[in-house]
Amino acid sequence: MKKRLGRIVSVVLLIGLAYGISYAWKSFPLISAYGAKIMCSCVFVAERSEASVHSQELGSFPISLGNFAVDREGQKVTGSVFGLAKRVAIYREGQGCTLLSGESESAVRNQPYFAATKPTWSQDTVRWPSGDMLNDSILNLAPYRKIQEMIDHELESPERKPLLTHMILVVHKGQLVAEGYGNDHDINTKHTSWSMGKSIISTLVGLQVDRGIMTLDQKNLLPEWSDERSKISLTNMLQATNGLDWVEDYGGVSDATNMLFLKPDAAAIAAAKPLKYEPGTYFYYSSGTTNIVSKILRNQLGEEKYQRLPYEDLFYKVGMHHTVMEKDASGTFVGSSFVFAPGRDFARFGLLMLNKGNWEGSQVLSQEWVKFAVTPTPAAPIGQYGAQWWLNAGNKYNPADKLFPDLPNDAFYAGGFEGQWILVIPSEDLVIVRLGYTPKGGFSMNDFAAGVIAVLDN
Repeated sequence: MKKRLGRIVSVVLLIGLAYGISYAWKSFPLISAYGAKIMCSCVFVAERSEASVHSQELGSFPISLGNFAVDREGQKVTGSVFGLAKRVAIYREGQGCTLLSGESESAVRNQPYFAATKPTWSQDTVRWPSGDMLNDSILNLAPYRKIQEMIDHELESPERKPLLTHMILVVHKGQLVAEGYGNDHDINTKHTSWSMGKSIISTLVGLQVDRGIMTLDQKNLLPEWSDERSKISLTNMLQATNGLDWVEDYGGVSDATNMLFLKPDAAAIAAAKPLKYEPGTYFYYSSGTTNIVSKILRNQLGEEKYQRLPYEDLFYKVGMHHTVMEKDASGTFVGSSFVFAPGRDFARFGLLMLNKGNWEGSQVLSQEWVKFAVTPTPAAPIGQYGAQWWLNAGNKYNPADKLFPDLPNDAFYAGGFEGQWILVIPSEDLVIVRLGYTPKGGFSMNDFAAGVIAVLDN
């Protein structure tokens, strides 16, 4: 009996050891890479303290197992778990942070960089929306003071503060009427976009379509797609109906996390996937899709135009002077996830869409493109997706069946992991930005925006 029991214990221990080894083998590199990237961007791009990042973004298990050493002189962060699975993210001025993912540091640092010419005028001396001067008489109006109280409650009340809302901004009738910052963030802090970046990539494509450089029906999008994938159109890519076999999951090692944190070329990982569905017939939200689109832009425009495109043709034209798009180790913008900007810059992006591509009298983006971007793809069951924008359009047979039950059906938004939002509601002439670190949920944009609308409509 004792021998039998001993054998059982030995088997259990072996199984446990095998599981532990398997977990470490798969998870430690991901933990190291994820933490190195987050720490690098938050310290060097967002200019936050290491302690702040450790207590928020890197404070939960299993990421808390990692050690993330910041080298300020070398401008890089090394992540490891118990000294194992070391991964490095480097910072480059104007380009943000990049995970090396097996590439040499010297090779990545020496990649050609074509910096856009940044505006030299101060936004402090120019009125909103291109500048940062606000209208105090508008801010003091009773409805806007009430909205400011709502924001302050989200940031400061004991029951809401643990949700780690970093910033909320409300733009009404073109004016920034209320804003608030907390948890080590302020008006200048650049914040991660996560998947809100997808909507920026869509807009960059729109600029090329407006100019006739690209067309929505173009196919044969990548040289390596010489098989059945050659029939995937640019529309299929933008509407997340390309049919590629992809798993969008962030609970461990998956297609998405492998692409973002473990491989040097995000687009290549996604583009290598085979076709699973007939293009245009099945909606599946995919970060891989967006990074392929980013690579298509790069191939079509060439290196110099591609690198300058977001800055010269979009950001600097609409007052987004402090926005940074980060690249992977191959040099492609990781448009699915890695854009950093202050809250006001994200609000300006929402305002551009609210105004149908017009910015203070200049048509930066065509009205036709904006309409396409917020028109539901037929494959989305409840009209919830357009061209890299989430929509509240609702089921065409039952408009009440929609993502946000208490918001108008014309609402649309850029959304990101852990609670990032740029919500646009044309019928209310309203843009709301909420940024934070809320991985377990708890912040309801439906409830907050409905509350704002209730105040404005009274």
